[in-house]
Amino acid sequence: MSRSDKILVVGAGIGGLCAAVALVQNGAEVDVIDIKPDNSVAGVGWGLRTNGLRALRQIGLLEETLAMGFPTPPLTYYDRNGDHVVDISYGRKVDGMPNNVQLPRLEFLEMASARAIELGCNIMMGTTAVDIQQDDDGVTVELSNGSTRRYDLVIGFDGINSQIRGHLFGDKYVPTPSGGVAWRAAVPAPESLDGALFCHGFGGKVGFVPLVGGMMYVIVTHFEPGRPRHDPAAFATLMHERARQMMGDSDFMAEAIDSLQHATNVAYTPLDTVMVPYPWYRGRVMIMGDAAHATTPYLGSGAAMAIEDGVVFAELLRSDDSLYDIQTKFMARRYPRVKTVWDWSLKMMHEEFDSETPEALDRRLDYLVNEEPAAIDYINRVLESDY
Repeated sequence: MSRSDKILVVGAGIGGLCAAVALVQNGAEVDVIDIKPDNSVAGVGWGLRTNGLRALRQIGLLEETLAMGFPTPPLTYYDRNGDHVVDISYGRKVDGMPNNVQLPRLEFLEMASARAIELGCNIMMGTTAVDIQQDDDGVTVELSNGSTRRYDLVIGFDGINSQIRGHLFGDKYVPTPSGGVAWRAAVPAPESLDGALFCHGFGGKVGFVPLVGGMMYVIVTHFEPGRPRHDPAAFATLMHERARQMMGDSDFMAEAIDSLQHATNVAYTPLDTVMVPYPWYRGRVMIMGDAAHATTPYLGSGAAMAIEDGVVFAELLRSDDSLYDIQTKFMARRYPRVKTVWDWSLKMMHEEFDSETPEALDRRLDYLVNEEPAAIDYINRVLESDY
């Protein structure tokens, strides 16, 4: 692995940390930098399906992940009045693993960071790449901490607003508003909540997803054109108002919705997207994860796609191929799979938002019963296939 003995991973999020673990297991010397001073995040959870769990198993992080996770039954949809609409499967259970696990984001990041450090990775928070210059033999990176380091390879896992993507492509590929937004907050869960429950209302949905420790995260998704700016001090009030508007005068899950008024960790996320076409590299500098393919969260697979990126690339690096051949093989394996998930996630979001009137909402609920299960089964089979 002489061509990639020393690697810089930019971004200490889920994808970047998992890639670092995979790469250092190859015997590489791996530095990880992140602009944030620490890995604190707003109090939200995230889901990981069979494909993501399979990738974590490949790099030895499955056991710790399952220990902190909450295996969930099929996703259950209700209408705004509390009448059951349909159960949506997460697909088959493979190799004894659950087919979907809900996880606390911060706890996972802490676990992955600890494992990366244990294996020998050097993680530098509050650090950015000030300058990147590459030649045929390597990449010289000037860091914001004043040091200059030489690498064989630089990989940007630095998210939808990626600095590394900008370095490679300028402003050719920038985040594009999808028209949707998501509000998320962690609040105490009712004892009766034993699986993900989604209420489809006017123009969007309110979801309740259990976490370990008696907590749940609540997610509200809806159409919001123009990307207005909101005062963070008003996030809790606004999230509550949006949820109540979707539910109308229904009392279903009203207590849980009202608890949002007191949430202290609300995250507001415009659902922007990025899809960089082939290739995701220029020479010895690459992008992966949300830097290359940020999607809407409608298939719960954004993080899993990022994890797969790093695991697949580390696997290919173990061959005797040239770096260029490895990069082209990586793109051949990753691009069609990621693009399928990206396309379907966007399509499903737009279908959900087309429900603002009573008549449109009735059509949407009929679609959930009669058409959505077949579409989801197709996606499940895509995710269950080899990455």
